[in-house]
Amino acid sequence: MAERPGTPSLAILGTGAMGRYWAYRLASLNPLIVGQAAPPYQVQEQSSTRIAHPRWQNWDTEPQNSPNIVLLAVKWRGMARVQSWIAQHAAESLVISLMNGMGQEDALPVANLAAGTTTAAVVRLDTPGRRHITINGSGETILPDRNDWRMDALKAQSRAQGWNWTWTDDQTMLTRRWVKLVQNSIINPLSALADCPNGDLPNHPLWQLASPLMQEARTAAESVHVHLPPDLSDHVRTLTAVTRNNLSSMLQDVRAELETEISAINGYIVRVAKQQGVSAPTHEALTHLIQSLRVRNP
Repeated sequence: MAERPGTPSLAILGTGAMGRYWAYRLASLNPLIVGQAAPPYQVQEQSSTRIAHPRWQNWDTEPQNSPNIVLLAVKWRGMARVQSWIAQHAAESLVISLMNGMGQEDALPVANLAAGTTTAAVVRLDTPGRRHITINGSGETILPDRNDWRMDALKAQSRAQGWNWTWTDDQTMLTRRWVKLVQNSIINPLSALADCPNGDLPNHPLWQLASPLMQEARTAAESVHVHLPPDLSDHVRTLTAVTRNNLSSMLQDVRAELETEISAINGYIVRVAKQQGVSAPTHEALTHLIQSLRVRNP
């Protein structure tokens, strides 16, 4: 049974880089982290190294209590597990998605879904006997505002703990999600194909694809009444410099020979474009290229 209003219980789904990060950052809520990789987790942030020991259970274990907030920190390849876990243990919970890509509303037909964005940059660097993450930047987390006591509780915690979280209206949130989608649709697949950190991209020949990718995404966004900032191209280039040492999550997946999130990023733009009768051939080509990498490395 969910706890009484005012005392939110939090479950974080996923024990990869972002799951561990949120378990560390939101430690004041004593979260339960659900996944395959058990703690402890070594957390490197600037010159500080700490050990995180969140409560943990694997996917198949029945939780003692149903959480009233669920934070999704998984890759899209884990969506089937997420769907099953929420249906069994958290059907009435407030579900917060900070996943890359878009399409959560179709994949998660829950009553209380809040899909937001985060610019936290985290790299998972596990070695035998050690589960480790490096935080390259905490960034900003933005959520859609909700008239819900659980969201109010998160706001109070954010103020008390100094989290860099903000809340906004649904239309602004949708635009923010598209902005991040477009950023990811350029940086992630190009860095994965070039096999390089973000900062090397503007000097790589593949960067010539950035302009058509931006224009096609802008056309797709406009077709669903989302107006992207006019200076978004400049912002994407700046982002490669700000995150110059970061390896995109898609590059990490390709190197690990894992299924990527290309279908929820560039593939989502392709699907929207086709539904609206516009064209996104560069996004479609990149989607096939990244998927072919997975085919060659099953």
